[in-house]
Amino acid sequence: MSKNQLRTPMFVDDSDTGLVIAGLRRYNLFTAVFFLGRQRRLLAEFVAKAGIAPGHRTLDIGCGPGKLVRAAGAVTGPSGTAVGVDPSAIAVADNRQRAGGAQLRYEQAPAQDLPFDDGEFAVVTCTFVMHHIPAPHRGTALAEMWRVLRPGGRLLLADASPTPGTRRVLAPFFGGGNPFADADIRHYTDQLRDMGFTELEYTQSKYQTGILTAVKPAPH
Repeated sequence: MSKNQLRTPMFVDDSDTGLVIAGLRRYNLFTAVFFLGRQRRLLAEFVAKAGIAPGHRTLDIGCGPGKLVRAAGAVTGPSGTAVGVDPSAIAVADNRQRAGGAQLRYEQAPAQDLPFDDGEFAVVTCTFVMHHIPAPHRGTALAEMWRVLRPGGRLLLADASPTPGTRRVLAPFFGGGNPFADADIRHYTDQLRDMGFTELEYTQSKYQTGILTAVKPAPH
């Protein structure tokens, strides 16, 4: 990694969109350190919790470097589609250049304005993203997830939930206090229930991550 790449900020702040990835190398380095090299296991846990299966059409919102999209695509297979959407032109361009199956696709857009049809996806995932979206737009982002998810489809939200020891280590770098309070994915439980989601379940992953799953019920 060159000095210029190290100087590139990990994110740039857009007042409407939120934090947008600017430095993929720095982002990948940060996640490797934060998850202690166990991110592949966490991705496998996301795929299992989301119920992704062969033939599914899946969407990962705020896909960043596309790792979850590729993990989903490996399960959906050529009979399905794994789509990633991100506001970062840098991330989308990098993902499109990577080798992958024909079932992988990437689009540029923010979570609160998704360029997809109603009920287009069997599974929607959004990991480590919600706290980056400006607070006034988070409800709109959740409504977009509901809109593009088909009846009977599953939603998975996840965000950082470090152990108390990790919080103590990182607190000085964030000015003290709890730097992850805004990342608690359980903040959205009531909103999702009010929107109509059912079967809400929270899981504390051993990989320093909180996972919230829900189902958009099918009409009777």
